[in-house]
Amino acid sequence: MISLLLGFAVATVSATAPSGEQTVSSCTAARLRPFVGPTGVRPSWPESKELPGYLDGQPGVLLSDQGGVLDGYSHWLLVDDRTASSYVVQRGGFAGSQTIYGPFPVAACSQAPPNNSF
Repeated sequence: MISLLLGFAVATVSATAPSGEQTVSSCTAARLRPFVGPTGVRPSWPESKELPGYLDGQPGVLLSDQGGVLDGYSHWLLVDDRTASSYVVQRGGFAGSQTIYGPFPVAACSQAPPNNSF
């Protein structure tokens, strides 16, 4: 019972982090999300042959899903903290293909302005 309560308390604390704080992954995802969708990527992006070894198999951050398109694509963001770069992995289509786009620079998160009200 105590471990259940402790687990709930930890989950509550991590879920209530200040909304002004953004991670590099969430900032980069927000920057890249408008360029992907169920039909693919909108701009012409550079392709990579493979992900850095330690990123391969990581879940990443979902940028877009297949939506209502039967042969649509899902897009996942993977951030390489070692090189401050990111990759977008596109999966799906008729043949279940995978295309890796990047590397892209990670986005700089704007810091929330200080609250000077008293």
